[in-house]
Amino acid sequence: MFQFTDMSNSEEQIAQHVLEIRLEMGLTQEQFAAKLGVSFPTVNRWENKKTKPSPLAIQKLQKLLSSLNKKKSASQESMEEIEANDAPQHKKIAHKAIV
Repeated sequence: MFQFTDMSNSEEQIAQHVLEIRLEMGLTQEQFAAKLGVSFPTVNRWENKKTKPSPLAIQKLQKLLSSLNKKKSASQESMEEIEANDAPQHKKIAHKAIV
């Protein structure tokens, strides 16, 4: 899993992950900036590899990333649970159709 706090991350890696998080959240650069408490040009510079986020911004990005990963995990578990619950019903329906 990507960690913003890993000091070996290049500006390119950070830029890519900032962009991925923003797009995954379905936000514009302005909306994403507001969520993080930074300006639109700041997010733009991060994504265009001109600057790296400050330590405080990195903490906020890491929290967002953790939150997204938790939501993804919960969503995946929900989908697996739905599929597991639906599977027996499909078999019953298929069996009735054959008989």
